[in-house]
Amino acid sequence: MPRLALLIVLLAACAEVTLPRALDELAIRDSTYVEPETLVPYTGRVFRMFTIDPGMPQIQGELVDGIWEGEILVYQENGRIRYTGSFANGERCGPWLENRDAEPPQDIYAELKQEIERMGLYPECPS
Repeated sequence: MPRLALLIVLLAACAEVTLPRALDELAIRDSTYVEPETLVPYTGRVFRMFTIDPGMPQIQGELVDGIWEGEILVYQENGRIRYTGSFANGERCGPWLENRDAEPPQDIYAELKQEIERMGLYPECPS
């Protein structure tokens, strides 16, 4: 029995881990992100880094069959979130928050007011 447990642990450790993919590595066909060699719609986590600072993420999200699905984060160049929200079948859903200004206001009241004013509400995301 211990050998079976050890084998299961070893197989799990050797399982292929899918790393997030750079959006720039994918092609776009009819508004769908596809593998450039096969034109098969891509499924998995994706990202884009800022060109001026390759260590700073610009976009993080997930594609399913080549279209946006789930939460997406888009950042300002200083690392502050530019906007965040969710997609279902490539359509925006649920609350979205947009921060047009790269720097937050100096007082918390102004910042909260700004967040509320910039919140967009879309149809509820499916469960």
